[in-house]
Amino acid sequence: MEGITLYPLRNIHREIFGKGVDKYFTPFLTAVHTHHFKNREKKDILPNKNTAFENYGDEIVPQIMTGCAEDFLWAAAEIKKLGYNEVNLNLGCPAPTVVNRRKGAGLLTDTDYLEEMLEKIFEVVPGAGDYDGVNNNPYPYVSLKTRLGFSSPDEAERLMEIYAKFPIKELIIHARVREDYYSGVPRLDGFEKALKVYREMGGRAAVCYNGNIDSVEDYKRICDALGMSYGSDAFNRTEAMCSYVTSDVYDGMDALDNDEHINSFTAGKSFSSVMIGRGLLSNPALIRELRGGAPLSASELHLYLNRLYDAYSEYIQEDRNVIFKMLEHWAFLHVHFENCERQLKAVRKARSKGEYFAAVNNIFSSCEFV
Repeated sequence: MEGITLYPLRNIHREIFGKGVDKYFTPFLTAVHTHHFKNREKKDILPNKNTAFENYGDEIVPQIMTGCAEDFLWAAAEIKKLGYNEVNLNLGCPAPTVVNRRKGAGLLTDTDYLEEMLEKIFEVVPGAGDYDGVNNNPYPYVSLKTRLGFSSPDEAERLMEIYAKFPIKELIIHARVREDYYSGVPRLDGFEKALKVYREMGGRAAVCYNGNIDSVEDYKRICDALGMSYGSDAFNRTEAMCSYVTSDVYDGMDALDNDEHINSFTAGKSFSSVMIGRGLLSNPALIRELRGGAPLSASELHLYLNRLYDAYSEYIQEDRNVIFKMLEHWAFLHVHFENCERQLKAVRKARSKGEYFAAVNNIFSSCEFV
């Protein structure tokens, strides 16, 4: 989803459905030894692109992909200069091209190296809860996004032992191992055990759950499996990760400075936020539904798609390329229409703006919305 969740999507989603989403995560920026961002990656986080965000420094979290502490620190400092107060180190991407370069989930295969890398990073970045530090420090807060392991969830114990040593802003755990990629069901038992180990080892960061929250029912099943209550009080934080698009729920309490908050999670069965990826692409109103609000309506979705097209038109040259980008969204959104394969085929075949909008309008007027 890396190419989908760029600033046009973040802005439009924020404007139409963003109430209740506390953080959006960007596609990852690659930190390399030349200490130079790719132009398209840098463009995606420029402050003037965050048109829908009043406080983008706290509401958008750029992700960094690297296997080198020095390169990470360079990238984090550059991002802090742009006004961002948090960056996320991606330790979960399963793509072979990433893993083979010892980045993303590839770092999970060498825990000694990973620990050494984190030691170098946290020697200089501000710890979670150090509010004065983040204001006066050239580096932002650092959160981590990880999997339970590379090949087996048994690897999580060593990983949690490492993560617990550092004052990270937030620990996001995707309840799968790298070899799962995104298939199968999340390993909830593995997540529960990992969280328990993290707390027992002294880990004090807020923990965010990630994996297969595509509906209210999915969220309830996960809460039931982990022995948690659910409802408006339980769902207190939503993040929207925009390398995968997510949605996380944060209650505003700092993970280090609020002992009551920490003690409530020491049993190892609780998480303070959820990150939603593909579920939010399929249902952009999912956060509202999780918070007890109205389900997605046909008129909202129609408006959302029209606004996305306009936003992408300013970002991408030529109507045909904009249509290709919109088809990436339709790959997720077609589930809202029944018996519409013929109409969807017309959308896929569209090669001009006029053809595209005619086909989309036909879907909304002739297909049943579900």
